[in-house]
Amino acid sequence: MDEQFEARVALRISKEVRGQWALPVDENVSVGRLPTAGLHVGDSWVPSRLCRFIPFERGWVLQLGRPRALVANKYLGQHTFRGRAAVALQPGTSIIHFPELDDELYLRVTIGAGQAEGLTVLHDLPAQREGTYDRTSGRYAIDQVVLTDNQRLVLAVTYRHLLVRAATPDNVAKAAAQALGKSEQAVKNTLTDVRRKVNRERWLHLQDTEHLGQYLCRLTHTITMADLPEQFR
Repeated sequence: MDEQFEARVALRISKEVRGQWALPVDENVSVGRLPTAGLHVGDSWVPSRLCRFIPFERGWVLQLGRPRALVANKYLGQHTFRGRAAVALQPGTSIIHFPELDDELYLRVTIGAGQAEGLTVLHDLPAQREGTYDRTSGRYAIDQVVLTDNQRLVLAVTYRHLLVRAATPDNVAKAAAQALGKSEQAVKNTLTDVRRKVNRERWLHLQDTEHLGQYLCRLTHTITMADLPEQFR
């Protein structure tokens, strides 16, 4: 992430502004009723895991919990995202509203140079932290998504087109199976197992192979060129 980018988040419930804080640039931070959430909102009608903010190279990702959210900014206009969605927040101001809750709750996120100066930085308590972002490698620690060597190999070959920026095969599972000397079903089973694991441990809702590849290779850099054997580069 560009060093000059900072982000501040303000919380408003009904007509009461409860404060504003800085988002950390090198770790995830959660919002919700859990006592360990960095932005703890103790009202009984607030979900335990309302959402969380994940830093990435060009801003922050808003990862929703179960409630859907209306996000408004200059890039999206106004768009409603269902629960578990991941929304990229870019420089500027985004207003996030959760219309399904019993009271009005808004988050206002502003990203830009010097936006968080002088503000207290939010941090989840240790029991809630699920990964940190290494700005030197552009990669998230995956302490909650442990992949075997075989899974990494299958994922890297399946998503080779994302890693080397080549054309997408008509059937990525079939192409990977042929390259690896495996059955297509074996490759599909691995992709399904990893997608379910990521959805469960990162509380996402990745629906298909394409979404999994974008998440692993482009958003979190969990799978990189280092995972791709030399003969496939």
